[in-house]
Amino acid sequence: MLNIIKSILSAFFGIQNNRRFSQDDAFVEKHGIKYFVIIGFLVAILLLLTLAILVSVILNHIK
Repeated sequence: MLNIIKSILSAFFGIQNNRRFSQDDAFVEKHGIKYFVIIGFLVAILLLLTLAILVSVILNHIK
């Protein structure tokens, strides 16, 4: 599970390497893509919530 999260975060920030990509490809071939999709959506939602909270705090601090 931790490897999937690392892989998704690497892909989000564009720093995925060929070795990890090959490992991910083998995992998807064996288990399917559902784990990557579910965790990818969760990471995206967490990132958006974090950004929304950060912007809110900054805007409230400016006022």
